[in-house]
Amino acid sequence: MERESSLWKIILALGIAALLVLYAQDRGFFEDEEQVSPSDEDSANPSDLNPSDDLENNDSNAAEAPPSTADSPDPLALECLDHDGLARHDHVTLQIFIDGNPHTVESAIGIQTDVCNGNENYMHTIHTHDDTGKLHVELNEAGDISLGVFFDIWGYHFNETGIFDHRVNETHEMVMHVHATNEDATEENRVTTFDNYLIQNGEVIEVHYRLKAN
Repeated sequence: MERESSLWKIILALGIAALLVLYAQDRGFFEDEEQVSPSDEDSANPSDLNPSDDLENNDSNAAEAPPSTADSPDPLALECLDHDGLARHDHVTLQIFIDGNPHTVESAIGIQTDVCNGNENYMHTIHTHDDTGKLHVELNEAGDISLGVFFDIWGYHFNETGIFDHRVNETHEMVMHVHATNEDATEENRVTTFDNYLIQNGEVIEVHYRLKAN
């Protein structure tokens, strides 16, 4: 009897164990965990394996963007006009050529901007009313103003190193001429001051980003 009782205990234990195994399988306790094989790691996105790589790539791309003179504007570029007894009101013509092609000086540059947006004080010291390249130079107080102020207002880079996103390099150069309306650009009226050039009434300013002469 004692041997028979032990046998039934063993059978009962095995039955309980079998039920537990079935229960565990039903719950998915014995499913294999996904293993990443070496080939999977090789094909994985590098940014998934090392998120810092994306940050480094973004930093390097940002570093490639050329610096702009407009990032540090002249104080006169932030001055707004009240049109009440202006001390200076001149006009000049700005002509820009990129690889020989004329670049439009847009209309309404320096009018109703984020800086100058009042009912009266709504214009910057240099602004345009049309796209002919005619610059209106106006100052509340008498004084000089440089061409670079206009590009600061326009929000673009401009100096001897380049214009807009174009930069001087092995193949291209910056050339600037200042002459009267009835004259042409010559070596005699070529200037090298670029953004520091002090604007004078009635003149034509030609700016060229062009291939270097052989």
